[in-house]
Amino acid sequence: MTIIGAGLGGLTLARVLHLHGIPATVYERDPSAEARTQGGQLDIHEHTGQAALEAAGLTERFRALIHQGAEATRVLSPQGAVLFEEPDDGSGGRPEVLRGDLRRLLLDSLPPGTVQWGRKLTGVTGLGAGRHEVSFADGSTVTTELLVGADGAWSKVRPLLSDATPGYAGATFVETYLYDVDERHPRTAAAVGAGVMYALSPGKGITAHREAGGVIHTYVELARSEQWLAGIDFTDAAAASARIAAEFEGWAPELLALITDGQRPPVARMIYALPGDHRWRRTPGVTLLGDAAHLMPPSGEGANLAMLDGAELAQALAANPNDVPAALARFETAMFARSSAEAGTAHVIQDLCLGERAPYAFLGFIGGHGLDWVPAWGQAVADYRAEDDEPDFDDVTLRMTVPAGIGGSHVRVELSNRFADAPVRIGHAAIGVGDRFVEATFHGRPSVQIPAGVSRWTDPIALPVAKGDDVLIDLYLPEPTPYATAAGFRFDRSGPGDFTGAPRLPRASVAPDPAGWSLPAGGPFLRTVEVAGTEPQAVIVAFGSSSTAMGWPQYAAGLLPAEARIAVVNRGIPGNRLLRDAPEQAPAWGQSGLRRFDDDVLGTAGATHLVIAYNSNDWGLPGRTTPIDEMPTIDQLIAGYQHLIDRAEAAGIAVILATITPLGPELRTDPHREQLRQQLNHWIRTGGHECVDFDAALRSPADPTRLEADYAAPDGTHPNINGSRRLAQTMIDALARAGTAGAPR
Repeated sequence: MTIIGAGLGGLTLARVLHLHGIPATVYERDPSAEARTQGGQLDIHEHTGQAALEAAGLTERFRALIHQGAEATRVLSPQGAVLFEEPDDGSGGRPEVLRGDLRRLLLDSLPPGTVQWGRKLTGVTGLGAGRHEVSFADGSTVTTELLVGADGAWSKVRPLLSDATPGYAGATFVETYLYDVDERHPRTAAAVGAGVMYALSPGKGITAHREAGGVIHTYVELARSEQWLAGIDFTDAAAASARIAAEFEGWAPELLALITDGQRPPVARMIYALPGDHRWRRTPGVTLLGDAAHLMPPSGEGANLAMLDGAELAQALAANPNDVPAALARFETAMFARSSAEAGTAHVIQDLCLGERAPYAFLGFIGGHGLDWVPAWGQAVADYRAEDDEPDFDDVTLRMTVPAGIGGSHVRVELSNRFADAPVRIGHAAIGVGDRFVEATFHGRPSVQIPAGVSRWTDPIALPVAKGDDVLIDLYLPEPTPYATAAGFRFDRSGPGDFTGAPRLPRASVAPDPAGWSLPAGGPFLRTVEVAGTEPQAVIVAFGSSSTAMGWPQYAAGLLPAEARIAVVNRGIPGNRLLRDAPEQAPAWGQSGLRRFDDDVLGTAGATHLVIAYNSNDWGLPGRTTPIDEMPTIDQLIAGYQHLIDRAEAAGIAVILATITPLGPELRTDPHREQLRQQLNHWIRTGGHECVDFDAALRSPADPTRLEADYAAPDGTHPNINGSRRLAQTMIDALARAGTAGAPR
């Protein structure tokens, strides 16, 4: 047997053949095992790479090579905020090891002389009856009874079987290294953490691996054309690094250092792939494995699949010693099915990392516990540290009761500490439906400390939820905890003690709803409730300010028929503006719609529709609560809307624009402000976008600058309960007109 290529796949094949007493020779073009670096760290998967090592009899020796603690995963925003973190749980399910160490392990397990170094393949000639003559650059030849191409992406054996050639996959990885990171680059080392760190955004990203010996090995990922890459001179390391770093302008300095401070010249690795369904007709005496057979974008599976290919080919040959064609057919049938599925996954992962929904689609992929999650309820959190309405928490249990807009078999909740100054400790948590409560855990633990600025999800709970069910979320806060990250207006708090899961909270208190106001449920730290086990027809994100926050999305979800699988998620914030962040004196009005769009829209799992439903805050607040020079022009307002539309549509999200309802009593007589409202409404109605006319639904027929009295809250500006229900019905009618699946007609 002749194996071309001493990579992990070819060496695994040779090792397993050796264990079965089948001789083989591996021919490798490199002059020696140390001729070049072998790349960075690999995570070796249980059912592929680890299974191959078990077949090779090398599991125990492999375990001695593992970089302990390196299975930790962290996802950061471009500004360095932690979006997701999972520690190394010590289970060893995906242990990390250096590729060079793993290759050396395989080499050392082979009899001397198995690998022939410095043998560069130059040609293969068929001799008939499955035999081939293989020619090398040194002038030597060998005749093979069985030829295996394990020679990578640009295999010279592949043309014997297939006309397929790799094509550019639309992305390039630029490889950099930092050394002695804890001493020389402490901020970057802290950002990367103990394992792998991802920082992603549409079209670009940074993936960094902490390796043994204080090394950080980084792949800078760019979805750019081949022509763009050709314009960079990588022989000038400083200029190339600066050009790559320019693509990441505005990113956190500790992340940029992974590009600019590299201690080796950057190396561009263009990503190529074979067709995902690549296969060939059975050809006597020759086959392929690894990248030669199924080159695909990086997904963490390439080396694992190559090793499994090698192990399974060897096992098939050992099981059919007198029928090589049957062995090859058995091997190729299994490999084709496996590689086709994995190639599809690899392309999906590339889109998750670099597509228009990055990093949120990727977060759902790695943090979903193998389940497909749908938001059953959600709110947009804001900074409540300056609010005096609620005292801080200490040794109390909070209970938030929220309606599920869609059902499922499992449930989990997202707790956010985004706007706090310090970590928040959740001592105990429970989730309930009806009279059944289940303890919530965090990575298997009953309590969690949520660092400032980040969110944590509970582990999935098998708890059936039906559309319309009240989902109860209990949080016990054992320590002094500021009222910081919050939204919503109604929640219960107990007297002292942990009462999570109790039928009633002793001495529970909740502020009564002021008469005439529509105040939805919500509360501190709670951001999203998700369910799994259902296939949604649509996920609608309501994005806006107070009239949205005050409840029409919740009423709209309730108006949908029981059989509708449509989730409606409320991402409205009272006082919020489209173009500007909240003023310093009122931080609870939130970041601007332009700034929070990524988190609150793209960060909503599976979003299919976006309803942009803002009020008049952008032009109603300047000169009253904020400086008059913050007054926008109509062109600025339209540009802001258009930016959101463009971002949403690029991510495949359909957009519906809501007209702006009448101004409050103190603003109606200002002709400039009313003119801005009318101009914007005219653009919304006539600009060619799907529209829901909230203005027409609530305005008074007698005076269209006022809210109809039956729909107005006491301030004459916001909708009351009737008004919110009226907006909800108007929204349902608009969805039906737009042909949204599941909307009543």
